[in-house]
Amino acid sequence: MSTVAFSRLIEAPADELWRVFTDLPARPRWLCQVDQVEVLHPAGPPTETGLPTETGLPTETGLSTETGRSTYSGFGVGTVWRESRTGPDGTVMAEEFAVQEATPPRRLVVSSTGNGVDYLTTYTFAPVPGRRPGRHRTVVTVSHQGVPTARYGRLLAVIFGGLAARAGEGALRRDLADLATATGPDRRGPAVAA
Repeated sequence: MSTVAFSRLIEAPADELWRVFTDLPARPRWLCQVDQVEVLHPAGPPTETGLPTETGLPTETGLSTETGRSTYSGFGVGTVWRESRTGPDGTVMAEEFAVQEATPPRRLVVSSTGNGVDYLTTYTFAPVPGRRPGRHRTVVTVSHQGVPTARYGRLLAVIFGGLAARAGEGALRRDLADLATATGPDRRGPAVAA
């Protein structure tokens, strides 16, 4: 089993980080390595007005026409989505994620499986008191564990474990850097507009 853990201080309140991070349809707009997100099973019906939509599925853009902010609310335990990413070498990879635990806006646990390994990633969002009034900061901690499930998975873990852990850590660190940019003072994209 390999575990990678690290933290990052982000200049934004925990509830804002949670809202942006769990807004699945908006992820390709702020995660630089994510090309596409497909929600396979929402936890609840997404809404624009607080009422269920006719289909119960996310709108194509997931944005309110009035505010430009995301209205996706189908996130919670049981949510499953597929995320397509372009790796540093240009390879496109798709991975499915499932929410195992969601305690807004403090803790999120997601699982995924790939190449004979089960992954469990835990995100915690811990508010840090600001020294100035109105300043909100949050320490986001990521713990990513990989457990080989198949014989070849255990063999691959022995051979490539360190390399895979470093690659996974690099992608997770990039995601947190993108989250900091999307929610910080120089926000970008309509999904995070105030």
